[in-house]
Amino acid sequence: MNNIINTIFGTDLSAQITIIALIGFFLLFIKNKLVMFLSGVSEKTATEFDDIIIEALRKPTTYLIILVSLSLIIEKLNHYHEFLSSFNTSKIIYLLIVLLVSWSLVRILGGYYDKKSFLKNLKKEDDPILIEQTYEITIRIFKIIIIIIAALIIMQELGLSISGLLAFGGVGGLVVGLAAKDLLSNFFGGLMIYLDRPFRVGEFIKSPDRNIQGIVESIGWRLTVVRTFSKNVLYIPNSAFSNIIVENATRMTNRRINQIIGLRYDDLDKIPDIVKDVRDYLMSHEDIDQENKPIVFFKSFEASSCDFIIYAFTNTKDWREFLKVKEEILYKVSDIIKLHHASIAFPTTTIDWDNKINI
Repeated sequence: MNNIINTIFGTDLSAQITIIALIGFFLLFIKNKLVMFLSGVSEKTATEFDDIIIEALRKPTTYLIILVSLSLIIEKLNHYHEFLSSFNTSKIIYLLIVLLVSWSLVRILGGYYDKKSFLKNLKKEDDPILIEQTYEITIRIFKIIIIIIAALIIMQELGLSISGLLAFGGVGGLVVGLAAKDLLSNFFGGLMIYLDRPFRVGEFIKSPDRNIQGIVESIGWRLTVVRTFSKNVLYIPNSAFSNIIVENATRMTNRRINQIIGLRYDDLDKIPDIVKDVRDYLMSHEDIDQENKPIVFFKSFEASSCDFIIYAFTNTKDWREFLKVKEEILYKVSDIIKLHHASIAFPTTTIDWDNKINI
């Protein structure tokens, strides 16, 4: 381009700068028209990926044309006035291309995530929130890789030795790894949480291994924040979750009623009818999951009672609604027991008095 400008306009500095500026404006005009044309074509296609690419390239191409034009103008000014001792236009243009290509790739990844195209063809068994968070962390990792590669290319072009830097990074990484072992373990623990997704923000978790019980408020790269029922906040290092059992209560399918009810020994002959009536009642209850048939059976003879078991699953997973259903069932069971003129047992002691007095 410089040779063409020099041939046409000779050594006239103002003419050369003018033609560079005009070519830049012309390229911007062509770019805008081309983007408008491609946008119209992409709107007629079934996929959204072409729209994402066109939108992602819109700004970087504009900046590329402007910055390349400015670099050529500065080179012309420097050729005549020499205010910069070393100005390599080709190197600057190369670095600009690397930067703007990297920026374009990052914008494409960001646009793909913002469009949420991956949520449109989910299966019934797929969790949309889990899928979205998995894509989020994957796209973040790709962005970091692109930035690192661009930084290495730029450093090499500026004269820095990448091999020496990588060697230093290996030794330095070992030192830092030993010094920040806990920090790194927490980082990779957070990465495993993002990839495996044993829980997510807003879910209720508890651990039988640790005194952890509450709702997940946030998942960071180092800490997971859990709000307990007492409204206290637990800050848990992510590395802890790789060594403990975590129960995710939010993902349960049903809540369970597991109740033992004891009757008096005097009402032993009434237990079969009571058990049958309670079973029939639960079999017809609309809030009980009938795919998991409710279990009601005489269970055992205890010290002060004859016990029968009620074992059933509610349709609801909500804790308050579950307590409401359970309360209703227990009241009804109490009414059935009273209907059969029986009573619920309580701990008693029977003493046999000997009426005979031996002298």
